[in-house]
Amino acid sequence: MYTEAELRVLATAQGGPTISDLAEKLDRSVNYVSELVDGMQEKGLVHAARSGKTKHVHRSSARAIELFDQFVQRYPHIPFPELLAGATLRVLYHLEDPASPTDLAERAGVHRSTVYRSLSPLQHRGIVYRDDGEFTLNDEFEELATLAREFAHHKNRNRVEAHVDTYTILWESLDEFLVQSDEPIEADAFHVTGPERFQDYDLPLLARQRRYYLYSESKDGVSPAELCCHMLVIGDDTRSRSYCLLLLSTVDIDRDELLALAATYDVEDAVAGLLEYLDTHGAERTASFPTWEEFRDLADEYGVTV
Repeated sequence: MYTEAELRVLATAQGGPTISDLAEKLDRSVNYVSELVDGMQEKGLVHAARSGKTKHVHRSSARAIELFDQFVQRYPHIPFPELLAGATLRVLYHLEDPASPTDLAERAGVHRSTVYRSLSPLQHRGIVYRDDGEFTLNDEFEELATLAREFAHHKNRNRVEAHVDTYTILWESLDEFLVQSDEPIEADAFHVTGPERFQDYDLPLLARQRRYYLYSESKDGVSPAELCCHMLVIGDDTRSRSYCLLLLSTVDIDRDELLALAATYDVEDAVAGLLEYLDTHGAERTASFPTWEEFRDLADEYGVTV
């Protein structure tokens, strides 16, 4: 997620040191540190301010850096920049609960050998231990999983703030997030989702001024199953559920894929309720669903057969 050099700067740059001060403390050249700081500014980790001919480096006030600082200050004998660099934070992101190496590798999107290589130094220091085949954070260091999540959140915020000033992240993972903004985002990795996307399925729903995007560098777009889950994340109300019901009645969606995605977005119960509602023609429903007659009228309005 971040390099050892970047984490070393965060651990060292307290009190607004100059580039020269940092270079001396890190035992690196001024040019190297200057380029490093430039890159860290782009990532929103630090900002540099000129005072006369010198440039002072200030750390971001992000929660992730505040939490990182607490570990660095509390355990000065532990080289956290070295231990948390590379893929380690990526693995720790998924270690809120005990997990096997296989589970961690799958969730983090890395090879099992990377899991072992990342956690072995932490295991040697008693920060992580193995119990019944599963890696677990020692109680004293369990907030390292929170730290990893805060760093991921900071990274996601930095990605969207490169394009808009006002936004709300509605859901996020290590590599993707769902964001709402009143401003358009044209970058390739931001895929339009929400009510606006229903037009692609001949369902010209009323889209409000708000825009919704899925940030993902690994996908080319948003699938119908993802769109359904996104609508439930955006607002699990009668309006969103009615839109999802129209979509599920229009597009042939693999139910296993839909339910798997629902677990990812933490909307399993809502999706299961949608499927049950359709299977029973509205006989099984809660107050968040329209009556079957209301839904049938809505479907007729959009030319959807139910």
